[in-house]
Amino acid sequence: MGESVRKPAAVLFDLDGVIVDTFDVWEAVLEQCRAVRGLAPLGRQRIRECWGQGIVADCETLFPGTDPRRLAGEYERAFSQHLPAVRTICGAPEAIRTARRAGARLAVVTNSPAGLARDVLSSVGLIELFDAICGGDEVPRGKPDPALVRLALARLSIAPSEALMIGDSPLDVEAARQAGVLAIGYRVDGDLRLEQLDQLEDLVHLT
Repeated sequence: MGESVRKPAAVLFDLDGVIVDTFDVWEAVLEQCRAVRGLAPLGRQRIRECWGQGIVADCETLFPGTDPRRLAGEYERAFSQHLPAVRTICGAPEAIRTARRAGARLAVVTNSPAGLARDVLSSVGLIELFDAICGGDEVPRGKPDPALVRLALARLSIAPSEALMIGDSPLDVEAARQAGVLAIGYRVDGDLRLEQLDQLEDLVHLT
């Protein structure tokens, strides 16, 4: 798990793969959005390769010529049909509540559209725990660009040195590092690595 760090003033969480398990839902949504355009199915492996790249990149690679704002709306409508299938990652609700009780400001930093992120967090009963929700449709480029992380810091009024970010992909780690935020990889390498979310309290001295 690595050495512990001082208590943060803010904790930023990626959404998909950290707070909730949504891969199967996203597979259905992407294939649905492709089908209405008469485009060939992507297949599970191709979706896994590009999953989480952000809505602007999706428009460039999966839905050429589509405006990101239009696609964000399509994603939200399609995703709403599958919300009952969304499940939280083991230990995620407890880690979020522990950070909240410790007085940390909390934000979600996701390449998914912000409205969709709110719907997902509402569906699993966690939205009230967050001070800010920052989505990929609110910045010119999603992660690994640091714009989303910087947006979250601005909304929380927190300096980069006072925050940490938990993500499950190299995109999250790179975005955090470029923004000057400590990157904690959830089952991936970062500045620190976390194998189980319930280890967060010990790793960063939240109590």
